[in-house]
Amino acid sequence: MAGIIKASGSNPSHVAAGSTTFQFDDIERSYLVRVRAEANTIVEQARAEAAKIRAQAAEQGKQAAIQAAEQALKSRVDQQLQSLLPALQQAVRELVDARHLWQQHWESHSIKLASAIASKLIRRELASDPQLPLTLVREALQMVVGADRVTIRLNPEDHALLNESAARLAAQLRPISACDVIADATIERGGCRVDTQLGSIDQQFDSQLQRIVEELS
Repeated sequence: MAGIIKASGSNPSHVAAGSTTFQFDDIERSYLVRVRAEANTIVEQARAEAAKIRAQAAEQGKQAAIQAAEQALKSRVDQQLQSLLPALQQAVRELVDARHLWQQHWESHSIKLASAIASKLIRRELASDPQLPLTLVREALQMVVGADRVTIRLNPEDHALLNESAARLAAQLRPISACDVIADATIERGGCRVDTQLGSIDQQFDSQLQRIVEELS
């Protein structure tokens, strides 16, 4: 009877198939891991690039917005300045006019103040020199040489004080012109007025100062 021979050990084809399956699984897993890693890298790069693009766009938009705002502000300011320019020009003209008026007022005030001070100084000088009216009379007579008739008017106080001196002065003038010396209450103390047929010479201090003020004003 024939004997039956049993194969001992594992089936070679079965072992080879199992080994091949194991190798493919490892390769597949390794490939998937690598693909996933590369995919993650690509995604991260894309995200970074997108973030960079968004940041650039935001910055560009910000700069554009700033430029637009600056331009709008400049246009608005220009419009307001154009509308305010006539008023500003008018204000400048008014300031210039006010300055001129102030200068004129100050100059006039200064002249009047100087005149008042001069008047006080003259009166003080008159108190120390009672003969001062005679000096004014002589000056006036020099301006009326050749007049047919001369009338010298003095303040009553000066007339009383200078009566003799004034009489001698009139006597010296009579060979040339008829001359009278009279007291006149309208003449201020220290001054005189000389009248002729041609006009009058007013030698009163206030009158002279007033003429100076008028010439300087």
